[in-house]
Amino acid sequence: MPSGSEDDVEAGDETKKFRVQSVARASAILFAVARQEQGLSRKEISKAAGLPTQTTYHLLHTLSQLGLLTRNDQNNYVLGMKVGSLAEGFRRQLGGSRQISHLLRQIARTTGETTYAARWIDGEVVSVEIVRGHHSIQALELPHGFSEDAHSRSGGKVLLAHATDLQRDEYFRTHKLRKRTPKTINSISELTRQFAEIREQGYAVEREEFAEGLCCVGVPLDEGLSPYAIGVSAPTERFNVNLDVYIETLKAVVGSIHDTI
Repeated sequence: MPSGSEDDVEAGDETKKFRVQSVARASAILFAVARQEQGLSRKEISKAAGLPTQTTYHLLHTLSQLGLLTRNDQNNYVLGMKVGSLAEGFRRQLGGSRQISHLLRQIARTTGETTYAARWIDGEVVSVEIVRGHHSIQALELPHGFSEDAHSRSGGKVLLAHATDLQRDEYFRTHKLRKRTPKTINSISELTRQFAEIREQGYAVEREEFAEGLCCVGVPLDEGLSPYAIGVSAPTERFNVNLDVYIETLKAVVGSIHDTI
């Protein structure tokens, strides 16, 4: 095929090429639809995925035939029932998996700090894995299975920020927003404002809201589509000096998972 043809360009990214372009394009459509709670029209999908109209039409038809997409009452495309099988497989295979462990070890080696993963489990934000850093003075470690006070933890803030409105409202309805320290934000209106900021900037910073002398920064896995958040904890003084390094490392390592497939 001649250089510069349509098949030489990935949907939405002209700098990176994949071996099978049709798979990359179909994936771009699924990701675009997954990010919108009310789904997307064909025109919106074409724009979001960076695809020609005709290519979008053919891929939507195929994805719908496979049960990966369907139409809602507004005639927008939404994820189909077959995606549930993928999500359930993801839940079974990734929980506490080597993939998560590998990410945490990379971040802990680079930053020297305690690194952790949190995820949604049955409506709770649960600490599922922790890797210690190499500094002699380490941050407080949450025990495996800890699920309290997500509103005061950076991983919890990340997951609440990227939750659906229904999921977030249910969490607020069923959980007391305790003020663990004088700096804990426990106002729903203030948290809601903070969640919008987290979605925009791509990370959450928590400064001594969970425990005095401890700060954390967390990022979502797969831009919030995954039920996981990855974070770094450090004593306040060291955190303030190295925050930019922590953020850069988290984003780089988490972003690298797309390059290992």
